[in-house]
Amino acid sequence: MMSTLSATSRSRQQVLGYPVDIVNETVALDVVDAAWRSGKGLHIVTLNAEMVVAAQQDTELDRIIRHAHLIVPDGSGIVWALRLQGITVDRLPGIELSNAILRRAAGTSKTVALLGGRPEIMERLRQTLPEMHPGSTIVYSRDGYFSADDEESIVDEIAKAEPDLLLVALGVPKQEYFIDRWRSNLPKAVIAGVGGSFDVWSGTSKRAPLVMRKMHLEWLYRLVIEPWRWKRILSALPNFGWQVICDLLSRPSGRGTPPPES
Repeated sequence: MMSTLSATSRSRQQVLGYPVDIVNETVALDVVDAAWRSGKGLHIVTLNAEMVVAAQQDTELDRIIRHAHLIVPDGSGIVWALRLQGITVDRLPGIELSNAILRRAAGTSKTVALLGGRPEIMERLRQTLPEMHPGSTIVYSRDGYFSADDEESIVDEIAKAEPDLLLVALGVPKQEYFIDRWRSNLPKAVIAGVGGSFDVWSGTSKRAPLVMRKMHLEWLYRLVIEPWRWKRILSALPNFGWQVICDLLSRPSGRGTPPPES
């Protein structure tokens, strides 16, 4: 693909067989810039433990993750699994990377399209994003309340707006399905699924306190404020952790291979 992306791919590692790019925010933004310069599309996946477990039971999601151009270590579980392999990496939360991309877009006159969230969230977001990132140019926005029959016409509208960046907040895995189904219609756009980021940016929800984020306990904060997540997350995390330990113990050396030198 492009040189920066190729360099990133050479530092690609695996967690339970799923690819993860060993990147920080600066390198990830370099990849985005390279995509914009070349006019080639870029699909970003923000990988966490829950997504890995879901993909193991969902062949479509499995394929989508494996074919993404940039796969960043979003979740604490992914970082933990990599460090057990001897690979030093810091967590790169999807909300922070997406926010940084929005900031870069505003500073380089790149246009933005937003899709997803509740109608009232999208209404607030149209106001808050330009305040967060002066110079932002939002060429398309639509909430996530639409039917499958509406998708083609929505994508046509997005394509006509020709955004440089499309952020999709439909939740996992729905947003990944949508991006995979339609990204060929937006061949020059950088596209990322952003989950609940719209809620935070609009001021409707709050992220975990900084101290909890630094301790890799953001997942616990989300469980406390969104108890409906308990069954899903607490079934995925022990499963993921057990698989990582078993995978590590099955390796001849008992640990992974360090990342290649750049």
